[in-house]
Amino acid sequence: MIPVPAAAPEGTLVQRFGRGLRHPVRYLRGLTGEAPLYPLVILFGLNAVDELDRTAFAVLLPNIQEAFGLDLAGILTVVAVVSAVALLLQVPIAHYADRTNRVRLALLGALAWSLFSVGTGLAVAVWMLYVARIGSGLGKAVVDPTHNSLLADYYPVAQRPRVYSFHRAGNAVGQFMGPLLGGLLAAWLGWRWPFFLFALPTLVLVVAGLRLREPVRGAHERAAMGASADTIGTEEPPPSFAEGWRMVNKIESLRRIFHALPFLAAALVGFVALGSLKYESLGLDEAGRGLAAAAAEPFALLGLYIGARVGTRLIRRDPGLVLRFIAVVAFVASGLAAVFAFAPNVVVAVAANIGISISLAIVGPGVLAALSLAIPPRARSLGFSMGALWVLPGLVVLPVIGGIGDAVGISWGMALMTPVFLVGGLVIASAGNLVAADITQVWTAAAARSEVLFERRRGRVKLLVVRGLNVRYGDVHVLFDVDLEVDEGEIVALLGTNGAGKSTLLKAICGVVPAHRGAVVFDGLDITHAPPEQIAAGGITMVPGGQGVFPGLTVAENLRVAAWMDRPRGLRRRRAQLTGRVGEVLDTFPVLRARLDDPAADLSGGQQQMLALGMALLARPRLLLIDELSLGLAPVVVEQLLPVVRALRDRGTTVILVEQSVNLALTLAETAYFMEKGEIRFHGPTAELLDRPDVLRSVFLEGAATRALDGDGHRAPVVTARARTAAGDGRQPAPPALETRELSVRFGGVQAVDRVSLAVAPGEIVGLIGPNGAGKTTLFDLVSGFLRPSGGAVLLDGAELTGLSPERRAARGLGRSFQDARLFPAMTVEETIAVALERWVDVRDPFNAALRLPVFQDSEADVRERVDQLVELLGIDAFRSKFVRELSTGSRRVVDLACVVAHAPSVVLLDEPSSGIAQREAEALAPLLRRIRDTLGAALVVIEHDMPLVTAVADRLVALDQGRVVAEGPPAEVLTHPEVVASYLGTTPEVIARSGS
Repeated sequence: MIPVPAAAPEGTLVQRFGRGLRHPVRYLRGLTGEAPLYPLVILFGLNAVDELDRTAFAVLLPNIQEAFGLDLAGILTVVAVVSAVALLLQVPIAHYADRTNRVRLALLGALAWSLFSVGTGLAVAVWMLYVARIGSGLGKAVVDPTHNSLLADYYPVAQRPRVYSFHRAGNAVGQFMGPLLGGLLAAWLGWRWPFFLFALPTLVLVVAGLRLREPVRGAHERAAMGASADTIGTEEPPPSFAEGWRMVNKIESLRRIFHALPFLAAALVGFVALGSLKYESLGLDEAGRGLAAAAAEPFALLGLYIGARVGTRLIRRDPGLVLRFIAVVAFVASGLAAVFAFAPNVVVAVAANIGISISLAIVGPGVLAALSLAIPPRARSLGFSMGALWVLPGLVVLPVIGGIGDAVGISWGMALMTPVFLVGGLVIASAGNLVAADITQVWTAAAARSEVLFERRRGRVKLLVVRGLNVRYGDVHVLFDVDLEVDEGEIVALLGTNGAGKSTLLKAICGVVPAHRGAVVFDGLDITHAPPEQIAAGGITMVPGGQGVFPGLTVAENLRVAAWMDRPRGLRRRRAQLTGRVGEVLDTFPVLRARLDDPAADLSGGQQQMLALGMALLARPRLLLIDELSLGLAPVVVEQLLPVVRALRDRGTTVILVEQSVNLALTLAETAYFMEKGEIRFHGPTAELLDRPDVLRSVFLEGAATRALDGDGHRAPVVTARARTAAGDGRQPAPPALETRELSVRFGGVQAVDRVSLAVAPGEIVGLIGPNGAGKTTLFDLVSGFLRPSGGAVLLDGAELTGLSPERRAARGLGRSFQDARLFPAMTVEETIAVALERWVDVRDPFNAALRLPVFQDSEADVRERVDQLVELLGIDAFRSKFVRELSTGSRRVVDLACVVAHAPSVVLLDEPSSGIAQREAEALAPLLRRIRDTLGAALVVIEHDMPLVTAVADRLVALDQGRVVAEGPPAEVLTHPEVVASYLGTTPEVIARSGS
């Protein structure tokens, strides 16, 4: 997978190391191959001089502690605060580095830290020391984000382990020269002079670095993929901070490393700080401490040389091996650290320190090379630096370690950090299994973008390309390697079974749900991890199914909010443009004009869908994602929307349409994708779907009508017996199962329900139809007690219910489903169904429940058995343990239906039961509803816009318009009524017949 050349076989490791020392220029040219050597030399030098100041400060810590009168805890607090500020600066500097010239930023940072190094020597008060050290921390804050990213873009993949090894050697050189020179100069001239003199080589390197030129980000990765010269030289736009943050957080191996950093920071920073004090406790002065600390660094060079070889070989085999190798190193280094902590003399301490330096140096180059492949080039600086934030928790414990050292001795303070370091090393090693997938992710995104650019050169404009997209909700894997491509100006239908992942795919495209793996490229730009507001501003708008408005805002306010992205200069011009575009939306949806000042929550479900579509039209997107166009809409409204969608396509807007009705999709889209269980099962002409029974089938409800609805011993048949006796004993006419008398209600000036009288016989199925806003759902709210009528009465089995609460009406046998499947989002599917069985629970008192008496356990067992039967009946076993909030719209519909059956009422009010479920499920729904009626002996009142379904199931239809009954009778008679045709049905057969062949 990674093109790394084989290592040169000639000579042993020692011989090759010796040749490198004798012929350094030849050795360096071998490191970089055909790439230029000069950038590596300059970055090496800047890395080395940054270490001079920092390591000298560590060696001179006892002198500085004495000069400012600080105890051990106090001086470690200085170290912790300075380190924390430097780390906090890394992330904003890294973000800036991804968006600007990194060479210039690296040189400016070097200039700044050299000046603050001088400030350290000039400090005469503790606060001045804090300021100077925080400023000198700019070195580390600039080096990590810029150098690692620049090296990855200056040098090809094959050379990176060796290049990173040589660059890291700058740390070793600085850590060797810093303590040595710092200690000697301090012994000769005083502790302040080293900080004055160390600024000079930094200034020389800054001047030399002015010759450097900024490399193209990601060019070597694109070249390794075989991209064309134009593609290789084309740099992607830099990510926003939000996009870069999301992008880096999705790199699993890097995230695992972040988790290890608090442990490593506490151990390494504390160990370095206490190491100088350990040498002092062994009787060394400034010069002696400098020599002892410097003695280990030449051996670090040997470790880096070995690490370059080892890293190259491991990466060639598997990049994950580099991280897994850290487990071995962690055990070795931890043992040596314990030896250092309790070293009885200087010789043992220096020997242990040498071993630690070699061990840590070996793994550094390989880790950096592997991460350079796993982090996307657009966000490399941020990726290499975000770990700085994870270091901060580890720094918090440094004063605590200092306090322990004050109390029990330096050796025990150092020993305390040994197991902490071991834990951190093992956590990093566990990331070895994740690196390969992260590298594949980077290459997938690059390949998708290259594919788009290639197609554009051939004259084909792919507006959207999705490759290998995977999405998870926590531990639940929802989308599996989804591939999708959409040409500009095309309408594509996205169909599928309920719970297939259609809505999740749309949300992943527009950034609402973060992608786990894969790539989404829009108009040539990688938007896989871009935040939703950035994607919306780029031209993608989504109409979410059933929840696309702000309920607390008025209709007019919703429309104004939808125009937030289009803000021309000048208040007057903005108002004129907004007025004109809002007028176009209101012309498309005239019913909204009369409701402009009403809260969106007061609109019917269909009117809310119209408002959501109108808000999307105001944004004038290049790509419009519509999640269920016909959801909750009357046929005549859908008929009006079809030319609107086509007109959008003709104006250049590309449309992806999620739709449950294949019949309706056929009228709009020529190309379709069909999804099932998170995968694409079909891609081709929409018309071919009708010839694919293996794909286009019912998953949940097929055959449910032939399965037994009542379990053994269940009490629901009591309701059935009562209903059938009342209806068929021949002695006297049975009272209506449900009756409304002159039922009315007003909302302000709107007469929502106007003296509606309705009688439903026991066992009868009545279909309730009408345009959006006709008052159908409001009538259900009045019947079930959620609204108080301004006039009229409601009777159930001849008993008046008008003054009863909703729960008391439910206890009397009135069942209700809601248009939006109003279930308990924090409950699982089984728990939700069990709650719906409350009416039939024998043992309810808390005493039996608390003591778990046998009678209570028997009752609970009956509930579990009935839940199992209903889960099997409706085919929802696959997600019985999922939370309701995790389900798709259609899946929640099926669970809602299970709850209705569990309640076993004598009258059932079903509010659009087919809304949001796939066409084949809707076609299987009619026989199931009849079976529910026959088994439970219940009367059904069904609000429905799917005419084949409602005419197949209903004994008669009642049509409402503007809150009043306009037609009533047999289905065929009502559907031909002139008022019903004009105000509700329209004339398009495909819209009227959303299901059926």
